[in-house]
Amino acid sequence: MRLSELTNSARPAILAGGYALAGALAAAEIAILALALTPNVNDDYRAYYVDKTTTCLNRDAIARYTPDRTVSFRSDGATETAGMRVCGWSGPVADGTHSLGETSRLRLALPPPRDGLRATLELAAVIRPWRSSQRVVISANGVEVHRATVSGTAPMTVTFVIPHAVLAGKATLDMAFDYPDGVPQSADASNIYNRAIKLQSFRLDAL
Repeated sequence: MRLSELTNSARPAILAGGYALAGALAAAEIAILALALTPNVNDDYRAYYVDKTTTCLNRDAIARYTPDRTVSFRSDGATETAGMRVCGWSGPVADGTHSLGETSRLRLALPPPRDGLRATLELAAVIRPWRSSQRVVISANGVEVHRATVSGTAPMTVTFVIPHAVLAGKATLDMAFDYPDGVPQSADASNIYNRAIKLQSFRLDAL
């Protein structure tokens, strides 16, 4: 058999193999595109990376806390507060732990409370010539418990009650801080997320 005849007889098989390979590559590309458009990820990942509905990426952070004790969120409290700071924080530094983005979260493991808790926070506002105050909406375990307006250059003490109904049956306290008036950063800043407050201390007291 001539070489040309061998080549001609093998051509259909080669073409079929090429088509099969091209089809496999196309299917792989479609699968990758589908995964990119509708990734099979948890809700926290989707909200932060895909839908971009939050600037606070939830993580498995939790710290044990006993009420009736003040915790510093300045530099001297960095080790103790590391487990409390879930997301949405920068620092701590000398003037406190700075909020980062539209929401910040703290998570604490608490002994079962017999009643509600009184929260006392020391906060300072991030202000600019055109922004003299910051509103803060505070939630506990998904329930809004307080709204505050922090203004001026000096720290302010914010006190509110977390009702027992919010705490009952739960081993943890998950607190969220939302900032409607966050100050946007310049385009060349190291982190472009808005800034709103500096948390300097945190305390819970049993009622």
